[in-house]
Amino acid sequence: MSGDVPGDDALRRAQTTMRSLVSDGGSALPALSVVADAIRLELERRGSVAILYIKLDRYGRLEHIFGWRIVREILDAVAANLSGMVGSTLRRMDVVADFTLTDDAFIVLLSPPRSADVVSADDLTLLTRRVYERLQSLLLNDLAPGVYDRVHPSVGAAILEGDDTLTFEQNLQRGVARAMQAADEQAAVYAAELEKTLAHCIDEGELEPLFEPIVDLEARSAIGYRSSVRGPFYSPLRLPDVLLDVARRSTLLPAYGVAARAATVEAAAGIGADELLFVWCAATELPNAAVVALSEFYSLNRSLVPQHVVLEIDADELRTNTASTLRTLASVREMGFQICLSRLGAQLTTLELVGEAAPDFMCLDPVLVGGVVTELTPVEVVQLMVRFAGRVKAQLVASGVHTGEQEEVLRRNGVELFCGDLYARPDTCLPRVTFTR
Repeated sequence: MSGDVPGDDALRRAQTTMRSLVSDGGSALPALSVVADAIRLELERRGSVAILYIKLDRYGRLEHIFGWRIVREILDAVAANLSGMVGSTLRRMDVVADFTLTDDAFIVLLSPPRSADVVSADDLTLLTRRVYERLQSLLLNDLAPGVYDRVHPSVGAAILEGDDTLTFEQNLQRGVARAMQAADEQAAVYAAELEKTLAHCIDEGELEPLFEPIVDLEARSAIGYRSSVRGPFYSPLRLPDVLLDVARRSTLLPAYGVAARAATVEAAAGIGADELLFVWCAATELPNAAVVALSEFYSLNRSLVPQHVVLEIDADELRTNTASTLRTLASVREMGFQICLSRLGAQLTTLELVGEAAPDFMCLDPVLVGGVVTELTPVEVVQLMVRFAGRVKAQLVASGVHTGEQEEVLRRNGVELFCGDLYARPDTCLPRVTFTR
């Protein structure tokens, strides 16, 4: 648990949280205002209320892999789980209010047990651990595979004791702030563990490249390979998107980028002389990455002259330091490299910048591709992207193609290049495609 006095930042966040608390219709959760009178009476009668603050930190590309509805499903599942705990784990500590939801966090308010005047710190610590373990089990066993390592619950606790010199709202705000601060401290410990694992992977050369082919169905051939990198199997970093997200959140991004690209280039030893290698790069790293590529890529893999290397960045990164990034992209292309902008269709607001960047390739986001069979809007977006790609003279790649139905819809609407499990699963060696149709 955090100290008695919450920090200024925690108090500011708590104030914002208190103002935004509203009833969540989807989970039928009560607004804090509904139970405020009961909490006030409990403070007057017993002098203390225990607060649990449960936040759900997200890693990687959760929504982009599972769709935006996955967050709602997680919140509903956690709400149902907390409801079960109210009747069991939390039963011996009389519940004043069930819980309420703000953003992606839950606040649970408890009174002391009938047999005592206050909630002891030891009891609250034990309870916090039980709630944390229960939510871990929920994420691991009851939700879709792959969710567990992309969502981490952090549970903070505080004992709110009434201070007669403060208003009820001020007392409650301070209690929530302390619980939020404790949850943040727990989240920081988890994040530090992931960063430590990533640093070890970089230092010990444990980053493992994965490749998937980009397929031209008309020519019945692979034009090249997109690469990603994973960490050790015992860690959430085995998921490439989580690994990259942890690198971006930390100071390790430059070191990760260098190590990941070197490992990728070495592992792509069997690439053909006329095939392309798509290598991810953060926009901020492009200048150094291109210079290093000129001097080192060819020594590591003699097939990789600049014309056979496609540096891939997220389209969203164009919105940060736009003028500088666009100049850098132009310089990198003058050096002979090609450019790919990925995650197209996830954020249409970046299209103007995409046109300015003049990429050689553009990748449709897997979420967009996943919806083309059952929904009309993704198909309309694909049609727009096909026309847009033609205007900026870029080749359009549909990434994340899993079924023949998706392929058929995309082909019918003008897409020519494809990448996904339908053709070959990501592998540590360059996978070869067998055309069966």
